[in-house]
Amino acid sequence: MTQLIDIKSGQWVLAFDQPYGPFDRSLSEHLEMFAFAGGGWDADLTREMFLVHEVVHIWPRTYLARRLVSGGVWKEDRHPRANVVATVASEGAAKNLARDLIAIGVETDKLIEAEMYRRIEKFAAKARTKALVRIHRSLPYIFGRPA
Repeated sequence: MTQLIDIKSGQWVLAFDQPYGPFDRSLSEHLEMFAFAGGGWDADLTREMFLVHEVVHIWPRTYLARRLVSGGVWKEDRHPRANVVATVASEGAAKNLARDLIAIGVETDKLIEAEMYRRIEKFAAKARTKALVRIHRSLPYIFGRPA
């Protein structure tokens, strides 16, 4: 079983929203997925994956939290403690941490992709040249006789 993050009433926490929580792996294994862009949820927004809220009350497996929703209204919900990623000093710090987690995988994937294209450049140029030769040979009445 995953060790739960120690939380106290009044603290701000960053937690996975229910559908994104670690169901079949430990929290650490789940968070390691963010070494890849989007942590496995490329099409989803950071604000959909993570909740930022203030802890109101704690039970052994769940906690009551409140978060600000549209129009300055606070909403209270009960959440699994296993979904808590971190305790933070403020709502802004939690949002920054969520963005940072997503950015790690995005930056890494961009670096990998850039290196991949750099390494493949010479091969790609040769392959395109061969493809053009084949096209020209296939259509000599358009391109003329090959030299």
